[in-house]
Amino acid sequence: MHRASLFCAALVALITAWTVVGSAAVHEERGLRMTARNPAPVSATDRASAVARWWERPDTIADRAISVIHVRPLHRDAAPPPGLPRWPEPGEAYLSPALLATDPAMADRYGRLAGTVAHKGLADGAELIAYVNPLRENFFDEVHEENSYIGGFGNPDRVFFFVNSHQFDRGLAELHILLLLMAGLPCGALVLVAVRSQSESRDRRLSMLDALGAPTGVRALVLAGEAALPLLAGLGAGAALVVGISLTSPTFPFTGYPVWSEDLRSGLPLLPFALLGVFAFLLLVVVASGIRRPRRTGTRPGRVPAKPARWAPLVFAAGLAVAAWGSNTRGVDGRTGFVVGAAVTLIALPHTAARLSRLLGRRLADRGAAKGDAGRLIAGRWLAARPATLARLSAALLVGLGMVTIGQVLTTQFTGPAEQARQRFEQSGASLVQVRSRNIPATAEGFIAAVGASRTLRYSPQAGADDGTPRVGLTGQCEVLADLGRLRACPPSPVPPRDAFESLTPLGRQILLGDEMVSAPVATVCGCAASAAGGDLALYGFLVLNRDGEAGVSAIEQAAYAHLIGPMTYRPGQSWMLGTAAQAAQVRWLLDVALLGLLALALAGTLGAAGIFLEQARALGPLAAFRTDRRFYSGIAFWNLALPLGAVGVAGALVAGLLGRLLINLGKGGTMSLPLLALGLGVVAASGAAVALVCGRVAAGQAAAWRPRAD
Repeated sequence: MHRASLFCAALVALITAWTVVGSAAVHEERGLRMTARNPAPVSATDRASAVARWWERPDTIADRAISVIHVRPLHRDAAPPPGLPRWPEPGEAYLSPALLATDPAMADRYGRLAGTVAHKGLADGAELIAYVNPLRENFFDEVHEENSYIGGFGNPDRVFFFVNSHQFDRGLAELHILLLLMAGLPCGALVLVAVRSQSESRDRRLSMLDALGAPTGVRALVLAGEAALPLLAGLGAGAALVVGISLTSPTFPFTGYPVWSEDLRSGLPLLPFALLGVFAFLLLVVVASGIRRPRRTGTRPGRVPAKPARWAPLVFAAGLAVAAWGSNTRGVDGRTGFVVGAAVTLIALPHTAARLSRLLGRRLADRGAAKGDAGRLIAGRWLAARPATLARLSAALLVGLGMVTIGQVLTTQFTGPAEQARQRFEQSGASLVQVRSRNIPATAEGFIAAVGASRTLRYSPQAGADDGTPRVGLTGQCEVLADLGRLRACPPSPVPPRDAFESLTPLGRQILLGDEMVSAPVATVCGCAASAAGGDLALYGFLVLNRDGEAGVSAIEQAAYAHLIGPMTYRPGQSWMLGTAAQAAQVRWLLDVALLGLLALALAGTLGAAGIFLEQARALGPLAAFRTDRRFYSGIAFWNLALPLGAVGVAGALVAGLLGRLLINLGKGGTMSLPLLALGLGVVAASGAAVALVCGRVAAGQAAAWRPRAD
């Protein structure tokens, strides 16, 4: 069982380490592709060297943002953007494969589909971008973008390009912190269980070496030699798994994020170093766990049980204090402090529980002696003498309980606002669409004819107030104005809204009293045609009343790209919905990473329980001279395992609840599910009962078959 534990620990430890190395390699390859495609703008005095025009505009699909790149070569021999076989012709567009897969109807939104963007032109397989060469001949002259002249591609500055599709990106350091918390901690619990599994039999062999006068170096060689083969086997299996995955293009189950095999293979040269590092670390842990010689005060042979670490309660308290500090500090430092503090707290919790179990064991032994209960007496003395057994068994359960609680709070912090935003967006978002673009006075007629004048309002700049605040005037047909409220009379000339309406509908209040759907406060309304062009071009726009749901929105967007210059569409609550949806998507990364952690915890719990069964069963064998009935051994197992583990579970639930409250304070929101916490406590208690039941049955069987063997 010890070899199997070391094999599993080495396998999971290598995979965990490789996720860190592999994610860094993927991030590096991604950054290189982004640098290669970023445009290099030329200054106004050096425009003769420009080879193309490049201008980014935003678009959306569902709850994700799109980068729409308008491009046009200035020379026939100019190299196209990376990932494109050629420059798109006027009226053509290249789309990323993910954009087409999200909605095949996007194929003709920006013009004729010329093809898809190749791998080397994309940051990753999930990116939503489009390269468009507008059909309008003077398009770039009308957008008035002085920085749209570029001298080529290969700009390392990633801040000002492809902003829309990457506005919610998070850094690699945050992913590594997530890996530490959700995968590193469970992996550590598995290593703790593995290196001390069946420790009593190894301790007896080491005691024999001590009796023969073997030096410390020999003791270390024995420990290392015993562990080397299973560790190498586990690392070999892990390496084969890593190489196998790197030859494919896996997709994460919860996020749906695809990883290209080329990116994964770029990190394979680092695999030997990861193997060497994990092997050296695990071997060092194995040797360090058994190298210490027990202190002896006489010549009589005896066993000195390992005492729980005295530092554990201090480290536990320090970790909790750091987590509390981070919760109150907030910001980047606060989040880092909370993560580190929570990790230290969960690591030290099983060792702290082991120290408390000694006190519980002594109390049980005293009560058993007072009541003449041999089972309780044996269980209590055993618990006081072997507190590390409880630490190994409870490590996986306690770390898992903390992980589940933190993950549940994070989920509510992100998915709760996202669901509220989505509901608001779906309830009112499709009924009104704002459309803005460049040089609207020159293009308004074609767009209004395409979507219908009977449902289109146009706003244009008006003379500002005395304080210079910009104002807009709203114009449209009388039947459209009637949708905003009860008209006193349809105004043939511009009048203030209060003079035109007796009352406003919710739609009218949103437009006339809000500031989300217009570029400036509405000063006048008029049931007439818009005035001649003039004023700030940025204040022009359209409001289209949509009665056809999502299909109507798509038709409006299609007309905007067909008739306007660099259009942007917006619906009520869209910004909030995009932001909260991006946060909710980031929670799914937590779930993907937690899969590895849960695997480690499951292995730790299983292997720890199996090791305890074997140790307990053999050690209880001599009691066969006293009693052999199953009830007696089940009672010992209950007092020695089930009851202490239940008590530890209560303490773990309290700590998990405290960490959850600190996280709620850190994120200024979220909820903690008390039923889920109670369920976790129930799982811990049930696990203890199951371990005690099986251990009692195994011990009874071993006791019935036990015979003295000169020990």
